[in-house]
Amino acid sequence: MRMLRGSVVAAIVAVCVGVVIGYQSARPAAATPNPVVFVPTPGFYRNFSPGVRASVADVYWLYTIQYYGEHLKSDHRLDSLPAMVRLVTTLSPHFTEAYFFGAFAMIDVGRPDVAYALLQQGFKANPGNWRFPFYLGFFAYTYASGAHKDQVAAQWYAAAARLPGVPPFVARLAAELATKGNDTQKAIDLWAQVYGQGDTYARQKAVSALDGLLPKGTVAREKAVAGLKGFVSPALFDQFIADLFQGYK
Repeated sequence: MRMLRGSVVAAIVAVCVGVVIGYQSARPAAATPNPVVFVPTPGFYRNFSPGVRASVADVYWLYTIQYYGEHLKSDHRLDSLPAMVRLVTTLSPHFTEAYFFGAFAMIDVGRPDVAYALLQQGFKANPGNWRFPFYLGFFAYTYASGAHKDQVAAQWYAAAARLPGVPPFVARLAAELATKGNDTQKAIDLWAQVYGQGDTYARQKAVSALDGLLPKGTVAREKAVAGLKGFVSPALFDQFIADLFQGYK
């Protein structure tokens, strides 16, 4: 039975390779490549085993890279790239580099909306990977329009900052954008998080920002700071209080 399954996988992969090679050999070497090519729907492979789907995804991933290189050098059209990346990532949903490659490739042809959708799909499949919300924040801030784009970007950066392995600067980006977007309470919470997780430089930045965001009156400030205990460890909280009440009696 195991040998039979292996034969089936090999046959399916061989067919996929044949499709790719056939496409390449059927057109003249000097021909301009067609930006619209046949891409199977992911549903066709739905009932195959995970091993078969992963093998097919690997074949089409190589095809996707070739397609991208050809069109980037010729007509700069990537009409079928979203379907290719969607096929690869649906068959192999934890293949994170395919999402990132597809997203930045779509930026090359002026389609940040498609890039954003690919990253959202990737984050749904890989909720523990901080790079997805980080890049979603970057794309929202860089390519979106509208009065609330800073807040949207800040929300994505904040989501990234809560995940394991994230660099410390991401929380600062989230805090700075929340401040810029006038989302005061979220900015306060994020700056407290920066203080609790950061080095000396990050803490200085956090204190400076919080001093401008927190109430000026002693009683009101004490009440606001008391609500931030969850963002700063008990070992640091006394220093946090002292830093935020410099000059207060």
